[in-house]
Amino acid sequence: MEAGLHELPPLISLLLVGAVPTIDSGYVLQIASRVLHIVTAMILVGGIFYMRTILAPAGADACFAGRRAVWAKWAGIATALLLATGIYNLMQVIGQAKADGEKLPAAYHMLFGVKFLLALLVMFLVAILAGKTTAAERFREQMQKWLNIAWLAAIMIIVIAVVLRTFH
Repeated sequence: MEAGLHELPPLISLLLVGAVPTIDSGYVLQIASRVLHIVTAMILVGGIFYMRTILAPAGADACFAGRRAVWAKWAGIATALLLATGIYNLMQVIGQAKADGEKLPAAYHMLFGVKFLLALLVMFLVAILAGKTTAAERFREQMQKWLNIAWLAAIMIIVIAVVLRTFH
């Protein structure tokens, strides 16, 4: 890269030197996977935020207004897609690092592990709160507490994700 360009944001630097990604099926799949990952995360985290701030204060029964099964379906779909795209995206990051002859630092793997465990916690809480078992009913008795925990975990996931993006 030319002198001085390393101080600019990466996208601007790439545009100034004329670098363009090779748009092939692999590139399109990577973009689609990342977009799907973010959209499904928005569904879960947005749902948590909405339930916590708008619906839960009215009580667990009013929270779903007879639509618990619909939320459970979308939570399940989002969870499955998040897991699939998250694993795919991780494999892409590791593969790209290997292709570049680099090794991701141990801190990357540690942070990813923490992010993954927090994501499992969020997915579990969303699923149990939307569930129809007696355990789900017990969790809904303290719905605001569990939604607060899920919200905090989601914020921590976002912070870790931002940090992870600086590694590659």
